[in-house]
Amino acid sequence: MKRCNRCVLPACTPNIVFDKNGICDHCHTHRKIKYKGESELLKLLKSHRRPDSKYDCIVTISGGRDSAFTLLKLVKDYHMKVLAVNYQNPFTDPQAKANISNAVRALNVDLVRFKLRNRIHERILRNDAIAWFRRPSPSMVNVMCIPCRIIAWDILKIAKKHKAPCVVGGANPFERTAFKKELHGVPRDENYYLYITKAAYNVLKQMLGNPRYFSPVCIPTMVKGYAFAVINTISPTLFGLDIPMVELFDYIEWNEEEVLSRLRSEIAWNYPEKLGPWRFDCRIGHLKDLMYLKTIAMTEKDDFYAKMVRDGLITRSDALLRLENENKIHLDQIQLVFNQVGIKNISVLNEVNGCSIA
Repeated sequence: MKRCNRCVLPACTPNIVFDKNGICDHCHTHRKIKYKGESELLKLLKSHRRPDSKYDCIVTISGGRDSAFTLLKLVKDYHMKVLAVNYQNPFTDPQAKANISNAVRALNVDLVRFKLRNRIHERILRNDAIAWFRRPSPSMVNVMCIPCRIIAWDILKIAKKHKAPCVVGGANPFERTAFKKELHGVPRDENYYLYITKAAYNVLKQMLGNPRYFSPVCIPTMVKGYAFAVINTISPTLFGLDIPMVELFDYIEWNEEEVLSRLRSEIAWNYPEKLGPWRFDCRIGHLKDLMYLKTIAMTEKDDFYAKMVRDGLITRSDALLRLENENKIHLDQIQLVFNQVGIKNISVLNEVNGCSIA
């Protein structure tokens, strides 16, 4: 597979252009991530401290590395009074569940868990997965994650109930995937809010061509998911839930070595060796890998590691090795998802078009 000679983006990346030296246009236009600075973060956190309140903030935690590190950082380094909040995703990996238990125990923080009612997550995933395999489309892969977009509503309500003045998340800046925008016909440097609008329009067009998506169980969640795609949109404000969302890694540098080292030594965090440390926490990620590999022969990992190379965090050779080890189809994990949602026809799992199978 042809890849950029500077980073690792493959030639199958949507709308990629190479120069005569084999350097991609992503490298030519790349700008290193600029962080707002820890001093600005400390000022912001200070403004949310409440001496007379039980909690200064909420930290959302999934059991993955970045959310766990955010909880660790807020409690041990910044001495915030934190309420940990976890969405009980029905597709959570057992190790991620163990990581959550270990973290709240080691850091001595309270934990609130919540679920979506009526198995709505499983029912939506079943419908949308069947629809996708009837007409595979790379720009519709992210629809598999629509149920997780509506949990912002529940998180904000929990913050309101416990009088927590802000919500802190651990979104990784290297995970803001460029090629997903291109799949919707949106330039990769487009404003995020405009991207969401255009993406919603493109999704609607594709749904019209694949009526299976128009299930009564899915439509309300789809609408709500795009309305709450970003917590700090106008939608929460309209419902009296205008609680600020702070992303830790908008302020401080994300350092993979530090993150993994501290998590292991301080809160007994771990990950399944065969799955790798990145995004193992939700099994739907394995299904999405299959979908992307079947349609555009790459995954989000290609984009993620290419960004790390451009920012000087890892070498190109290291990125290539990681991709060789991690860009694999984990059929056993996908089978578990299908069993859970009642998809019995699994012939799609045998049609991986030469993809590497773990």
